Amino acid sequence: LKRLKQLPSRRIIVTHLRPEILPPSIFQSKAKILLLVRNPKDSAVSYYHFCNNLPLLPSFASWDEYFADFMNGKLAWGSYFDFLVEWNKYIDNERILTISYEELKEDPISGMKKIASFFGFSLCEEDFSRIAQKTSFKTMKEKS
Repeated sequence: LKRLKQLPSRRIIVTHLRPEILPPSIFQSKAKILLLVRNPKDSAVSYYHFCNNLPLLPSFASWDEYFADFMNGKLAWGSYFDFLVEWNKYIDNERILTISYEELKEDPISGMKKIASFFGFSLCEEDFSRIAQKTSFKTMKEKS
């Protein structure tokens, strides 16, 4: 928290935390939150590969073993379904924009425009095109 307080305004903080773990002041302030959600099936597959490719996390001998833990919320960050249920309580909060990974993947420029508008960022068409290109799966995979 000390480090965060020292950062200049217009801070961007990336987290996977559920809302009840965040400081209550977040929801009482002018802070804006971008909530990126993903289809649970895709989240499960992605997280399975993430766990099995990161030595710090427990790996799984089989998809069936992993899937049982995923469905029962027995993974490092708990249940993805509980995460969605908790954030769903804020669905009508005007300072929270919920957008899906699938929506961004299907039409990245439209999604970026929605995000930019929400945060009050002023970007031109060339900026959106450049960002879409630099954040494409192909480009990010090449740079990883």
